Amino acid sequence: MLDHNQLDEIPTMNFEAATLRMSKEVTDTETKDDIYSQENNNNAATAKTNILSIPFKHIDVHTFFSDRNEVVERAIKECQETLSTDQNDEIVGTWLLTEISLWDTEKERMVLLTKNALFSIKYDFISLKIREFHRVPLAEIDKIAYGELEYPAKSVVPRLNGFAEGLSSAIHCAVRQQWSSITSRSEINFEPKKRNMFGVRLMWNKGKPLSFDKKWNPFAKHLPMVTYASHPLYWHKDSNDEKTRFDVDDFYAVLKNLLIDRCEFISTPLIVENYVGLGALLHNRNSLGFFKVRGRVSF
Repeated sequence: MLDHNQLDEIPTMNFEAATLRMSKEVTDTETKDDIYSQENNNNAATAKTNILSIPFKHIDVHTFFSDRNEVVERAIKECQETLSTDQNDEIVGTWLLTEISLWDTEKERMVLLTKNALFSIKYDFISLKIREFHRVPLAEIDKIAYGELEYPAKSVVPRLNGFAEGLSSAIHCAVRQQWSSITSRSEINFEPKKRNMFGVRLMWNKGKPLSFDKKWNPFAKHLPMVTYASHPLYWHKDSNDEKTRFDVDDFYAVLKNLLIDRCEFISTPLIVENYVGLGALLHNRNSLGFFKVRGRVSF
C-alpha cells in the first residue's frame, strides 16, 4: 500500500484540456435499419433491467395461482390435449402471458402456438380448466409489431398511475414503519409513470381501421388484433428456464422465426389508446384479470 509520502511524490496531471471523442461510421454492410434494430434491443434491455422497481414492485407473487408448483405445466398439457386435435398441426410453443385489451385491461392468458394457428386461452388456475379460448389462423395475420407500450400524448393515465404508485409506496412504508429510512422515502414518487414495458401486437385487419362499434364498445370480442406483454411472474423468477415461460420476447422470437416470410414485422411503439382509464386503473391495480388469492376468497 502507498503511504502518504509516496502519494505526495506522484506528479499531478492536468485533465482540463483532455477531450473524449467517440464516433461511429456507418459502413455499407451496416444499414440504418440494423442500427435502429440494435438501439431497440438496447432500449428493451435497459427497460427490463429497471422494470422490476416500477410496475410490479409490490406484488405478492405467491398470491398468483399460476405460481404454484406444476400448475402451469398441467395447464399446458391440458390445453395441448384439448385444443390441438389436428395431428398434422405441430405445436411450436406455449406461454403464459398478459393480454392487454383495447381498453387497457390486463388479462392472464395461456398462449398456444402451432404451425397453423394461435390460441389465446383463458385458463382457470383455481378449478384447473379452460374457460374460453379464441383461435386465430396464422394465415390471416398480416402484421406483427414489437415495441414499448405507450399512452397517447394527451392521456392522463400516466399521472393516475404515478399517483397510485406513490400512494401504494407510502402505504407500504407506513406498514413497515420505515418512514425514518431515507431509502424508503426516496421510493415514494408521485411523478407520471409510464408502463415501461415492451409488448407484441398481432394484427389481421388488412390495414383497415377498427369500426366505430368495435373500437368504442368495451364488450366487443374477437377484435382483429391482440396485444401481449410479459406475465408479472416473469420479473420474479430466478432461472432463465422459468422466465422463458412468461417472456413475451421469447414468444416474439418464435413468431418471427415461424412467420418471417408470411407477414410484415415492424418495430414501433404500441399505442394503448386509454385517455382517462379509471376503470382500467382499478382493474389493473387489483389484478382482476389474474387468478389470485384475495383474502378469504379466490378468483
